[in-house]
Amino acid sequence: MTTVRFLPQWKHEQDSPLRPGGTLRIEYDVGRLTCCRSERYGQAAWSIAAYVRFYPDEQVQSAAVSTGPAEFTIPASTTRVEVWFHNTDQTGCSAWDSRYGLNYSFDVA
Repeated sequence: MTTVRFLPQWKHEQDSPLRPGGTLRIEYDVGRLTCCRSERYGQAAWSIAAYVRFYPDEQVQSAAVSTGPAEFTIPASTTRVEVWFHNTDQTGCSAWDSRYGLNYSFDVA
């Protein structure tokens, strides 16, 4: 399993190489995206989703990271992975963490 941590101050770190057929674990600091934080009935009514695109097939998967880490199985044919994040809430607020639209890119060994 390879863990990629998205840390405060727009930094990220990867603990080992990504491998085809392996697992990608994403740990996301929710302090990176704080625009959409509405509440409803005293409860949080917002989320942050991680989107992962596997190349060359361009298969996209997503999972919530606002409540904890997300794990993705890397398809066997994968040579590169792109990651980006989307923060939304029940008011319609929308914010992105996508390296200014370029997305975060990781090679698969």
